[in-house]
Amino acid sequence: MFSYLVLMLGGLLMGAMVYRYNTEEREPWWMLVSAVIAGALATAVAVGIKLAVVQFAGVGQRELLHAVLDGATQELAKLAVPAAILLLVRKYFNDPMGGLLYGSLAGLGTALFEAAWWQWYAEESANAIATQGPTAMRLLLHTLWGGIVGSALGLIIMKKPWRQTLAQRVGLVMLIHFSWDYFIRYVPNGSENNWHRLGASLLLGTSVIWYGLLIVQANKWSRSLHEPTSKQRLLGRIVKMIITRRIR
Repeated sequence: MFSYLVLMLGGLLMGAMVYRYNTEEREPWWMLVSAVIAGALATAVAVGIKLAVVQFAGVGQRELLHAVLDGATQELAKLAVPAAILLLVRKYFNDPMGGLLYGSLAGLGTALFEAAWWQWYAEESANAIATQGPTAMRLLLHTLWGGIVGSALGLIIMKKPWRQTLAQRVGLVMLIHFSWDYFIRYVPNGSENNWHRLGASLLLGTSVIWYGLLIVQANKWSRSLHEPTSKQRLLGRIVKMIITRRIR
C-alpha cells in the first residue's frame, strides 16, 4: 500500500510540474480536479469494456488479450478527457500546454482507479501474476502516458495539422502500454529476471524522456502564441519563476 501511495504522489508531482511550466494561461483548480475524476471514471468504463470482451472471447491467451485491450481502451479513455474539455469547455483549453496537462491528470485518475481496484480485488479479475515493483511503477507511467496522448491536442490550439500526430502518439503509447503489460506485468511463473528489469527500465526511460521533450515543445508553442516577441527560453523562465516567485 505504501508503494502505491508513493507512486501516486509521483504522478501528482508530474501533473504539478506541467501546471508549473504552464506559464501563460492557468487553469482553475476545480478543472484540474475534474480532469482527475473524469480520468478515473473513463478508466472504469474502459475496464468494464475490457472484462466484457475477455469474457465474451473466452480464448486461451488471456494474458495477451488483457494486454492488448488494456493498451487500447485505457489510452483512449485518457485521451477522451482532454478531448472532451477541448470540445465542451474550450475557454479552459486555450493554451498548447492544455492537452499535456489534462492528459496527465486523466492518467493520474487512471492510476487512482487502478490502485483502488487492486486493493479491493487483488487483480484476480485480471488474472495477472505481477510482481509488486513493476505493478506499482505502472501507476506513475499512467500519468506520463496520459500526458503524451493528450499533448497532440495542443496542435489544434496552434491551428496546425494534428490528426496524423495524434494517431502516431496514441498508437505508440498503446504499443508501450501493451509491452509493459505483456512483458513486464504478466511475468512468467511469477518471477522476475534481468530481462524484465531491463525492459522496465527502457520503457520507463523512454516514457520519461518523451514526456520531458513534449513539455519543452508545448512551452515553446505557448510562448509563441502568447508572447511571440519573447526570446526567453524555458530554462530561463523556470529560473526566473524560482527567483521571483511570480508566474509572469
